[in-house]
Amino acid sequence: MSPTPDPSAPERTLSEINADIRGLFARAGGRLTDAERVRHAGLLLEWAAAIRASVVPAA
Repeated sequence: MSPTPDPSAPERTLSEINADIRGLFARAGGRLTDAERVRHAGLLLEWAAAIRASVVPAA
C-alpha cells in the first residue's frame, strides 16, 4: 500500500483519521510491522492534509 492517500477517496474527518491511527496502534500492541508503518505514514499524510484543509485563512 502506498503511503500517499488516494486523491479520489472521499475526505474523512480528523476524528475518523485519528480513530484509524489509534486503532492501528491498539491492534499492533504499540509495535508496528513494516507494512503497518507504511499504513501509519499514509494516515499521517491524510491527517496533515485534513488539518490544512480545516484552516480558515485570515481576512
